[in-house]
Amino acid sequence: MKKVLLFLIDSMMPDVLEQSVAEQKAPAFRFFMERGQYINDCVTVFPTMTASIDCSLITGVYPDKHKVPGLIWYDPVEKKIINYLNGVRPVFQTGMEHCARNVLFDLNEHHLSKDVKTIHEELEENGRTSGSINVIAHRGHKQHRVELPFLLDAAMGFRMREKVSGPTILSLGTLVKPAIFRPVTWNWSQSLIASYGLNDPHAIDVLIEVVKSGKQPDFTLIYLPDNDHKLHKTPHLAVEHLSQVDEQIVRFLDTFDSWEQALEQNIFIFVSDHGQTVIGSAPEHNIPLEELLSGFCILKLGDSVEEDVEVVICNNERMSYLYPVQEGVLPKLVEAVAGDERIDLIAWKETEWVRVRRGGTERTLSFRKGGDKRDCYQGEWTIQGDWQVLDLKESFGGGVDYGDYPDVMSRLYGALFSQTDQVVVVTAAPGFEFLSECSPTHLGGGSHGSLHKRDSLVPLLIAGASRPMTHPARIVDVKAFILQELALHTTVV
Repeated sequence: MKKVLLFLIDSMMPDVLEQSVAEQKAPAFRFFMERGQYINDCVTVFPTMTASIDCSLITGVYPDKHKVPGLIWYDPVEKKIINYLNGVRPVFQTGMEHCARNVLFDLNEHHLSKDVKTIHEELEENGRTSGSINVIAHRGHKQHRVELPFLLDAAMGFRMREKVSGPTILSLGTLVKPAIFRPVTWNWSQSLIASYGLNDPHAIDVLIEVVKSGKQPDFTLIYLPDNDHKLHKTPHLAVEHLSQVDEQIVRFLDTFDSWEQALEQNIFIFVSDHGQTVIGSAPEHNIPLEELLSGFCILKLGDSVEEDVEVVICNNERMSYLYPVQEGVLPKLVEAVAGDERIDLIAWKETEWVRVRRGGTERTLSFRKGGDKRDCYQGEWTIQGDWQVLDLKESFGGGVDYGDYPDVMSRLYGALFSQTDQVVVVTAAPGFEFLSECSPTHLGGGSHGSLHKRDSLVPLLIAGASRPMTHPARIVDVKAFILQELALHTTVV
């Protein structure tokens, strides 16, 4: 039976992929597109940030079930901000050890719900093997030792000695090394300046050695992050950045006798976690949350939640979670941000309902699960109010079609109900992103996080499979497709 290789390419966008192939700058992608199925409008998860998307990819469910709300969120039980290493200044302000523990241990061992199973867990429970290379969400049934480089270990006081759970083969840069026969020869991709192996060349180095070792698992997930880092700074060079990703895929394919042999032995799947939106270069393209919420007592990064704190801001670039930590604050919070036209959508929950307001207007819409309105993903909804708030349209037969915000009801519901306490979601209009204390900003560069289709539609490329992927497709559908290809029944959650 064929092995499955799933490449998760950060911030790969359909138009850029198509242009790269058309300009003959992506021979590997062209090879697979000519021999496989290409979907240019696969819908990702909201927030369009890596942590929540990775968890949805390996569990097949939205955040309301897997319980990882975003890259940055607030834990009301622990009364602390959870940051999975986004932005140098916020990490140092909140504490290096705290953030490293979040991403290395707590994400998989505590935050990711035990009520859902990862693809690694399901495969291993059915006698199959599984692998994960450089993916931060990797929970499985095996235990792996973390070996921090000396400088990183010293920065955290030599206190991190726990093992992490993962699949049979687990690699996290140089921090967790896979159980293969041959070690990966040291090169600069494993150095501090290259994020200790958390980069494209090292991920491909590991994949090559895993295959050569004879221990290639039935399924391997490989994360390639470099495209995202480059797009944040120079989005106008998007084709060149993606062509460099293609070069790494070519390097892997060239280890086979032929590219056709690689396809005979493997099912290749390429998908992205999110797109990116170009942010304007003028200062007003940053939406200053602290300024908009100046009438509230806001938690400062690194501080503990005291009695006078009213709001906690968790900024995820083009979306933010605003947590009212005192009774009666939520409606005031909504009004405080509703007047700014740079804010696209404002949403919160009331019992089983999701309430949505368009920024800069009085227009509102409410929806809940269950009802007589069915969308193209077979979701059923009750909808009240102005459909234009979410760019919803009535389809032929009385159903729901999506416009600028694909699969928006399931995705927004997933984010809001991933958390038990009250929270307000705000998203930025195209060309804008949020500014808050110490947050990374990208004026003139690329950013993501929102519900808008530019952040939310990603390419899905499949070659060598026995059947086509159903369309329309979503990231949450990929797990079930892989399990079917490996002749396993999917778990209903």
